[in-house]
Amino acid sequence: MDDLNTRQETKLKRTLSLPLLICFGLAYLAPTVVFNYYGIFEVGTGGMYTLSLAITTVVMFFTAYSYVQMVKAYPVAGSAYTYVNKSVQPHLGFLSGWVMLIDYLLLPMVCYLLLGIYINDFFPSLPVWAIVIVVALLGMLINIVGMKTASIVDTVIISAQIGFTLLLIVLIAKFVMGGGGTATLFDGTAIFNPETFELKATLSASAILCVSFVGFDAVTTMAEEAKNPEKVMGKAVIGVCIGAGILFMVTSYFTHIAWPAAYGLIEDPDAGIFELFPMMDASWMGNVFFIVDNCASFICAMAGMGAVSRILYSMGRDNILPKRFFGKLSPRFQTPVNNIVLTTVIAMSALFYQDNLFGAASLISFGAVIGFFMVNLSVISHYFVRNKERGGAKTFKYLIMPAIGMATLVFVFIYIETPAKILGCGWLLIGVIYLAIKTKFFKTLPPEMTLDE
Repeated sequence: MDDLNTRQETKLKRTLSLPLLICFGLAYLAPTVVFNYYGIFEVGTGGMYTLSLAITTVVMFFTAYSYVQMVKAYPVAGSAYTYVNKSVQPHLGFLSGWVMLIDYLLLPMVCYLLLGIYINDFFPSLPVWAIVIVVALLGMLINIVGMKTASIVDTVIISAQIGFTLLLIVLIAKFVMGGGGTATLFDGTAIFNPETFELKATLSASAILCVSFVGFDAVTTMAEEAKNPEKVMGKAVIGVCIGAGILFMVTSYFTHIAWPAAYGLIEDPDAGIFELFPMMDASWMGNVFFIVDNCASFICAMAGMGAVSRILYSMGRDNILPKRFFGKLSPRFQTPVNNIVLTTVIAMSALFYQDNLFGAASLISFGAVIGFFMVNLSVISHYFVRNKERGGAKTFKYLIMPAIGMATLVFVFIYIETPAKILGCGWLLIGVIYLAIKTKFFKTLPPEMTLDE
């Protein structure tokens, strides 16, 4: 009886307010990620980095809108898995959650890879493998203690990231107004340059950059730990999406006008941002960026582990994954410790991509785009089809808006890198096989989603 009472009382704690939720989402996407991709996408898009971000922001807005609608219907942990499970079909719900696991599981790996590369570059005596292991274990411990503690850490480091970004913008403005770069703050070619524009290159960048907006999806995984989720979750989702989009576009615009010819002159795209600072006569900013960005990569990984551990917990709680392992909470910390440890081990696969940052980043786009597509479909299925909420504004909200979101994601999917598609399809196939075994070759439905808080 005591064990039963303990199981009934051990549940996720509601400790997250709207500001902490937004900070969690921003921590997951890491505001300074725009600098990590600066060299790669300035070169890859012929200077159209800002345009790629603008396209990504528009695409993600429609999906964020769909997330808002679904989190109102199901304010519980689980994200896309929950929404598709309850609104479309349970088997598809499982596969949606399964396919999104790939980017949640691998995003911390990319963050730890950045940490390992940058720290090793500044301190060659510290091997990459040792750096990855140390920071991964530290992130694991913070997540085990609880998301309120992690969110407070997020808030501090996000403030530092935004502070660094604003400082760099001010320095660039001063540099440009003094005759450097474009010598003007208003340059249309920083957004669109017909001489260098290539549709495929721009959209390929947008496909990868979609992952930079997964922060609003990560927010929904914290629904069962949010205070007044019905009121704050929608605001947090939209706040993260729009806030991130604006911050990314403004930042990339300023870095371009500081060095408009960068796309043809950067020697090492993986570390292109460190070549920008000397061009502005601000080499000292490299040291500041080193500190701030490494902290950002750390909390991004930490937030990623927190989010995926909740998704695994939700699937384990419903016995879709083995409940004894995945659906268990620590009585002491009230967090899914098993899932956090497993996610940490997977994140250490960063050691296999020490010389291929772009390849590692491209791997995580498949799951995000597929998952986002299914969330848009969930809105149509739940509101327009099942609940028959049609006519006038409702048709626009529950059919047209999510349909536009689906169409834009199909367009983006076409330009996802081939290795990412191969990995994604392989992962999806594993999920289909597991589900077939679990449901006796689809003759039975997966266990019902438990909506109790």
